[in-house]
Amino acid sequence: MVVGELDMSAQANRYWWLAGDGTKVLLRPIDPRDFELERDFVRGLSRTTRYLRLLSGRQPSTDEIRRWTEIDRSREGAVIATVRMDGLERQIGVARYAAQPGEREAEIAIVLSDAWQGHGLGVTLLASLIELARQSGMIRLFGTTLSENAAMIALGRRLGFRPSRQRGAAYLTELSLDL
Repeated sequence: MVVGELDMSAQANRYWWLAGDGTKVLLRPIDPRDFELERDFVRGLSRTTRYLRLLSGRQPSTDEIRRWTEIDRSREGAVIATVRMDGLERQIGVARYAAQPGEREAEIAIVLSDAWQGHGLGVTLLASLIELARQSGMIRLFGTTLSENAAMIALGRRLGFRPSRQRGAAYLTELSLDL
């Protein structure tokens, strides 16, 4: 696995991560203006990646993508990873959390473009989300993944999440992290 360096000197929760191959990756909070970036990113995911992330191979609707970019910052957070390609910003990953109103425990999700899986970006992106959740007053993060998603379970373990199989649904694994 190639792991880069994170430049924490940036402001406003914007960080540069230098991938092992020298690519500069910007990690920043998602913004409603990112609708097109998010839509193009999701459309570019392979059926397998969509299946592992959404627990189905379906394409998300326009309303879902809008909902993912127009978040309620009082209970949600999302960090996207972008690179410059052909002079344009392109999204290559996203990690997000969402809590029910008034709750301080939040569900997480993370997905990377197929080309960026296995290069260390997942660790950096999820660690950034954990820090954002801490800053926002969350006390626990949890997520559900397919038990066959060994990469997600390994990523969670690496960052301190405890995996457990869901009762009555062995095909699902819950990851939990007390902040």
